[in-house]
Amino acid sequence: MVNSENWDWECKEKLVADTTKWKSQFEDVWEPYISPDGEKIASIVKVGEGEFNIAVNKETWGEEPFEKIWYPRFSPDGRLTALITKEMEWTMAVDGKTWEEMYEYIWDTKFSADGKVIAATTKQDGVYGITVNEKTWKCPVNLQSIASYVISPDGKTLAAIAQTVRLAEADLDGFLKGTWSVVVNGKPWKDNYVDIYGLTISDDGKNIAAEYRAAICEYGIVVNETPWNEKFGCTWEPVFHPTNSDEITTPVRQGGQWFLATNGRIVWDTGFVSLLYQTYSPDGSKIAAAVAPQFAKWTVAVDGQPWSTTFNECLLKPCFSPDGRKVAVIAKDSGNWLLVVDGTVLGDGYENIWPPAFSPNGDKVIYKVEKNGKYAVAVNGKVKGKEYEALWNPVVSPDGTKVMICGVEAGKYYRKVVLLSDL
Repeated sequence: MVNSENWDWECKEKLVADTTKWKSQFEDVWEPYISPDGEKIASIVKVGEGEFNIAVNKETWGEEPFEKIWYPRFSPDGRLTALITKEMEWTMAVDGKTWEEMYEYIWDTKFSADGKVIAATTKQDGVYGITVNEKTWKCPVNLQSIASYVISPDGKTLAAIAQTVRLAEADLDGFLKGTWSVVVNGKPWKDNYVDIYGLTISDDGKNIAAEYRAAICEYGIVVNETPWNEKFGCTWEPVFHPTNSDEITTPVRQGGQWFLATNGRIVWDTGFVSLLYQTYSPDGSKIAAAVAPQFAKWTVAVDGQPWSTTFNECLLKPCFSPDGRKVAVIAKDSGNWLLVVDGTVLGDGYENIWPPAFSPNGDKVIYKVEKNGKYAVAVNGKVKGKEYEALWNPVVSPDGTKVMICGVEAGKYYRKVVLLSDL
């Protein structure tokens, strides 16, 4: 989680950069990104034939261009990272300074909660690994592939879904014996599985869980190398309790329906056609999930009880208000995206809606919307203020009294801080 306490919450409006100048300076300008505190805006720019750089506010990353630049991302502490090539090899660049080691490939940059740990998946000499602050795992076996990885909030534990056993073409017996495992800080778990999915780490970094497939139609959850005793027809991604990392909840399929299970025991008696995105309240006392009581009828269930309102296309992940009393979800119905709180649709439908932020007491829901190709901030279903050419998700201040809004108007990028009471 980004620490916003030290951000500038006093300056009401700041013109950070006039991005219209980029179009006259460079041959091409790519999608912009902003730092978490809103003080920087950056974009990949083409400076010549086969030459690229990154523009940050009014400057670029030095005079020497790169052959390619990909996946620019700001770390939680405000550093700008990107994946670059030099002489046909890839590496990481941080604020313009490249890592010393070069790789055949590098991708999927991730950070610790404070941004001090920067990690990525790398491949060198045909072997896959996870590189953390320029140091690549030293693994006792050659990893044949890495599907994905996760990092603990403190950055001390990284775990990857990796193929640890080489598999010959058409080797069905070898496939069924299992070639995939979890590798933690370079050390593989003792067992292999047909497949591994949904890898996750508890907030305290002590426990690691994942879905696994032991046979063609036999699924389960494995925690710290120990599988649950229970097997199911299918599972979805497990989620740890926010304050008790010994409790893990996951959707499971049994008898043709989906149920919610905790530590292998079904805890919601009602079965659904679909069940996913289970989410704990901040204190862990409640669970909300996207469910389908019938085919093409989506809604949210809180502690197993579904809302009466349903939607005919899909739901995204629900979220709780800070006090845990309210639940919001983005729903799609008949081509429109809607913001729904406790079963009530707020305002009109939009072309797009982004994840909302609650005020501390839950009385206001603030979110980014798109309509007619323009972006705006909506509060409780009503658009507030100006339209923007580009806009980022509004951020509520730590004390809950202000909102940071960052957007591009007429080609100029502004960082604004407004009182929550004025929205």
